[in-house]
Amino acid sequence: MKEENTQHITEKTDTKKHLHEHRKRRNKRRVQIVTVIVILVLLTVASLASIPLVKVLRTEEGMDKLKETLETKYSGIESMLIFMLIQAVQVIIAVIPPVQIIGGVLFGWFIGFLLSFGGTMLGTFVIFMMVNKFGKPLVEAFIDEKHLTKYKFLQDESKLIKVLVILYLIPGIPKDIISYIVPLTKIKRRDFFMYVMPCRIPAILMSTTLGSNAIDGNFKTALCIIFAAIVLGIFGFLFKDSIVEKLKGHKHKS
Repeated sequence: MKEENTQHITEKTDTKKHLHEHRKRRNKRRVQIVTVIVILVLLTVASLASIPLVKVLRTEEGMDKLKETLETKYSGIESMLIFMLIQAVQVIIAVIPPVQIIGGVLFGWFIGFLLSFGGTMLGTFVIFMMVNKFGKPLVEAFIDEKHLTKYKFLQDESKLIKVLVILYLIPGIPKDIISYIVPLTKIKRRDFFMYVMPCRIPAILMSTTLGSNAIDGNFKTALCIIFAAIVLGIFGFLFKDSIVEKLKGHKHKS
């Protein structure tokens, strides 16, 4: 009789736990859906608000005036070096908004891409040097505890490069934050820059191409890139946590 009661209590507890987890997942999904809707609404409002600027840029006179202003203020090797340094600082201080689109506007998609990628590599290299010098206290000063906890599984050396490649290809994953955590692992710096950093190329190339097409008046191409970025962003937002959890579970199994 006692065993039956114990079993009944256990089953009841398991049922409650299962219902709680189910409710938690359902609420999380609702929050995600609402957030996506809010993002789409904000993007729509921003697009409508930018219509006057788009109208100006559609005229040859307005485009020439804007290009003349940019060429006057930003020209030469000095401006390229300054932009690359700004990009490096953006990687080091992750709170600064990404500047790759500006690179495409100022220098064209190809040069803008080279400068943005070079600045990203430089900033990441500086992070490696800083973390190697000052260790975890420096990381804790720049990165929130929740991120350190979330990506703690990266400390496992097994198949780390493969896991990092997947993470760096997923839209929405905070690459600059992970760049602070990676130097604390046993990964070789050469392997990281050779195999993982190239995974940042697609996003940077998309951003500089967007900036270049926008300033050249190729609004259809720019809108297609924006649409693709939105789709990829929504995908990353909805599935990045579950992908991280699967990678975490895979690491524990291996």
